[in-house]
Amino acid sequence: MSVDLHLHTLHSDGSWSTAELVEAAIEKNLKIIAITDHDTVAGIEEARAIAGERIEIIAGIEINTVYQKDSTRKDVHILGLFIDATHPALAAIIQRQQQARNRLVDDTVEKLNSLGVPLTHDMVQEFAGQGSIGRPHLTRAIVKAGGAENINDAYSRFMERSSPEYIARHSIQPHEAIEAINASGGISSIAHPGKDPEIEQIILELKKKGLRAIEVFHRSHNLKLIKHYMRFAAKNDMLITGGSDCHGPSDGYPASVGTIRVPPDVVSNLRAALK
Repeated sequence: MSVDLHLHTLHSDGSWSTAELVEAAIEKNLKIIAITDHDTVAGIEEARAIAGERIEIIAGIEINTVYQKDSTRKDVHILGLFIDATHPALAAIIQRQQQARNRLVDDTVEKLNSLGVPLTHDMVQEFAGQGSIGRPHLTRAIVKAGGAENINDAYSRFMERSSPEYIARHSIQPHEAIEAINASGGISSIAHPGKDPEIEQIILELKKKGLRAIEVFHRSHNLKLIKHYMRFAAKNDMLITGGSDCHGPSDGYPASVGTIRVPPDVVSNLRAALK
């Protein structure tokens, strides 16, 4: 069974509409996909209506949290799968995240204006459309306003923590996202943990807060890292998730939907855990 449990649309920072994503997944002969837009559930029912009986749509979300402890501050993304998208606890978290996103835009506009760059909130909104406004839209708007030579320059100057001009976002903490996802009846998973040397300790800490899974299969994970997290998940009695993290085609690169091989028992194990 072909599955992809990490996909984005225009409702957040993807380049495809919900319809384009669903049709691309069907064309790739996928049987199950999860819509996991950043800090929003806006595309889920739309995707189900478009899909009909042709492909199963799992309700999902990717919540962009910030882990803070002592002097440590890290971006940690939490996936929610099989969520109740209408649950009040989840709706409250989404509202807080959208407020944080808008505050980031306001802070960035203020910063760029102080540097003499005529960036406006409307310019950023133009790139975001109706989706969750965020850093990808900010970088494009900064370039358009003349504040950076290109998107990479804008990102490295204003979006990377190591930069003196970095602008922080005031997101919720990971445990708050985990609690809301679990309250909605879903399964919480850390997204693309990668090679961060501190991430395993964070995962174990968050497991005590209710984190249930690790995204083992991801386009940023090579085979060695996949095997490592397979062992780590098994040792710590955690579930496994996986997906392409597709954002649609961009800058001449093809879309990654369906390119990550996720074992068929991943979904069946998640379903079993829900019971």
